[in-house]
Amino acid sequence: MKKKIIVDFISNLILFILACGVLIFPILEIVNIKLVLILIFGFYTLVKLISFAIIFREHDYENLFTAIISGGCLASLFLVNLTNKNIGLIMLIWLALMSLVKLKKADFYHDRANKMWLLRIFILFVFLGVGLLLNINLIQSESVQILILGMFFIINSLLDTIDPMVRYMVESK
Repeated sequence: MKKKIIVDFISNLILFILACGVLIFPILEIVNIKLVLILIFGFYTLVKLISFAIIFREHDYENLFTAIISGGCLASLFLVNLTNKNIGLIMLIWLALMSLVKLKKADFYHDRANKMWLLRIFILFVFLGVGLLLNINLIQSESVQILILGMFFIINSLLDTIDPMVRYMVESK
């Protein structure tokens, strides 16, 4: 199995576990939305930078772009007052920029005549649909916001895990 597939799978699994941990925060009465967003974007930046560093020679910059976007959102958390409107705006900006990264990855596959581009386009539309639907509900209380963010990042990590799993199944034939 290629090193890139393993690294992508493990990094997405780590992010899935993080998102599942976020769902436990309201039960533990941790309802500080700024802390939760700092943890999410901080871990996203860190995990994606490490995975990019490990697979640097593969010339796949998706993890680097994801780390830069997440780092930018992390920095914006310290620059703005976190009202419900600003949280939704930060998440919409992250969603839009991540959609561009996913579209670029689909174009990468399409340029190489790889049928994986169809799967990546499907993942992009599901990501956009779920992201927009969950972003609408960010006007609730902080505990509900944390649950919504946790569910969104669970779905995002599951969608990102589809690509390495399918590549592994196709290459193992």
